[in-house]
Amino acid sequence: MIYTLDKNWLHIDINSLFVKTIQEFFDEYIPSKKVQHLLIQNKNILLDGNPVKREDDIVGLNLDLNIYPETYSYEKIDLKPDIVYEDELVLIVNKPKDVLVHSDGNEEMTLTRMVESYLCDRNYIAALPIHRLDKETSGLVVFSKSIIFQPILDQYLSQKKIRRNYLAFCEGKMEPGKIITIDKPIGKDRHNPNKRIIYKNGQKALTKVRCIGVNKAKNYSILLCSLETGRTHQIRVHLSSIGYPILNDDLYGRSSNLCVRMGLFAESIEMYHPLKEDNLNIECELPNDLNRLYMDGLK
Repeated sequence: MIYTLDKNWLHIDINSLFVKTIQEFFDEYIPSKKVQHLLIQNKNILLDGNPVKREDDIVGLNLDLNIYPETYSYEKIDLKPDIVYEDELVLIVNKPKDVLVHSDGNEEMTLTRMVESYLCDRNYIAALPIHRLDKETSGLVVFSKSIIFQPILDQYLSQKKIRRNYLAFCEGKMEPGKIITIDKPIGKDRHNPNKRIIYKNGQKALTKVRCIGVNKAKNYSILLCSLETGRTHQIRVHLSSIGYPILNDDLYGRSSNLCVRMGLFAESIEMYHPLKEDNLNIECELPNDLNRLYMDGLK
């Protein structure tokens, strides 16, 4: 897709599209029927400056789309998010440890509030997390900046067009190079509402694991983990279930003096970008304590 952005409006060169009608364009890029309806109703999609209908052929020069049709009330705060990548559609942020992605009803700080504050001077841009990390987990989180394209990013997540890769620093010595697929269903622990367990009638959960390093003297392994599903605490539960609990995991392991945080880090994002029609590969530097473990584990 060839396009330019003029503040709110995305100007798309029709000759760069491989669709023939407005409805085909919707099906390809904006799967939400509700969003489709609102775009047409509010005249936020135009063909050479004219309102469109679903059945209209895409002919002319430009298809114009208002990708930021709303305004938001954002609070300015002192905390700044660590922005790793940004374009007109996507914002990818390095979440600190012990911060929620979005509010659970309490007044504590969240990553979303930090991103909203960053966008305070551009309050027409949305701050919509596409996925989340546990409060204790640090690393990359993807935000959609457009409510119009949030549905396609949600769809990409479910279709594995957005893949999240994690480094897990775990107690125990696994053989370097070993590859494991953990296919164990996960359910709620009825004795602890904050905890999950391996449960035969739980939700399907699949984690792929590869050992990339081990420190035998300090009894820890470095595991590269890829999620095939996105269950709550999935990596933590799965690794604990095979005898490799994550360092400093208070729920599924035990405390460790090897690092100052839980040893789970969302280190890279691979995703298809619907506007650029290409793959993004975004990586994030490890925090100092985990980087030290990483270097010591690769020796």
